[in-house]
Amino acid sequence: GPVELPAQPVPRTRRAEILAAAVPLFARDGFANVTNNQIAREVGLAPSALYRHYPGKVDILAAACLQAAGLLAQGVERSLREVTGPHQAVAALAATYVAYSFEYTALNSVAEAELTGLPADLRRPLVHAQREHIAVWEQQLRLARPELDPRQARVLVHAGFGVVVEAGRSLRWRDGPGHRDAVTALVVAALGL
Repeated sequence: GPVELPAQPVPRTRRAEILAAAVPLFARDGFANVTNNQIAREVGLAPSALYRHYPGKVDILAAACLQAAGLLAQGVERSLREVTGPHQAVAALAATYVAYSFEYTALNSVAEAELTGLPADLRRPLVHAQREHIAVWEQQLRLARPELDPRQARVLVHAGFGVVVEAGRSLRWRDGPGHRDAVTALVVAALGL
């Protein structure tokens, strides 16, 4: 059946509410154009109260990215539990990443544009999460295609991610039936499987 990512947690805390409100604003208006006041208004807080939760906009963005990375990691772990063999594992990774890309379109587009501008201490855990995710792909791809060396595997994995972005954009990230499966099949083909 279709891959189910862990559901985005229902925002039960102020911090979670702020994240849930800020990301759509960033995606719609551009990170640079959104003010702390706007975010505060969305969640019914005084701007001064926003600072108690997050010192600034970059902290909100980093926290949202980290939350999404955590859900992706959980999704990967869950999808790999049910596979037999590396070919199935790669297909499961592709399906999970495609599901993530369709469900977190707004956040991913903001993150892609803004991550390089984040201060190093905020970027570090995100880079770490990304590396761990890529390492899982490389490991499974090399098990499925033992003739690849680590560098070739890494290049292919990045190409696979690129396929998701290009195909998603050409579909305008419309989540129609069959769209996810089609994109997943493209990724698996790009990896030579």
